[in-house]
Amino acid sequence: MLAILGFSLLPLVACRETKTTTKVNATPIHRTDSTTVQGSDTTLVGKRLYLEFESNISVVEYLSDQHLFWLSRDSIHGTKEGKDFYNSLHIEPHVFFVNWVERDGTTVSQVLDLRARTCQAFLTSNIYSPNKDKRVTVVLSGKISRIEDSTHILFE
Repeated sequence: MLAILGFSLLPLVACRETKTTTKVNATPIHRTDSTTVQGSDTTLVGKRLYLEFESNISVVEYLSDQHLFWLSRDSIHGTKEGKDFYNSLHIEPHVFFVNWVERDGTTVSQVLDLRARTCQAFLTSNIYSPNKDKRVTVVLSGKISRIEDSTHILFE
């Protein structure tokens, strides 16, 4: 009986409300070539990653196993930031697949390799289509320029 109850509740546990806060502002992001070494490449929680792409620079802080804070600047969006729910899959000890949806509907999916210091990002939004009328995916290949401990405090 408990097994049946457990399986029937599984979909309720797997679903969660996705709240997001995205702000557009003019906060500067500075590029850096520092190679601070993190204590472990087997977790994202409690880490701040500096990501550099040809047309985008971002900082992502993994506040918990569900919440992240990000700040990004590119030629299309300008500078914006948000605190979102995210999902991740630990592929290998140092490789992660991460996904979240921003307030404006932009979907961000990343493959992060903390050992090789690489990031493959897939951004899906109507902002990338010529007429802004359909969702288009842009693929970015970049590097993780720095990994630090996160400084945000999250009270859940």
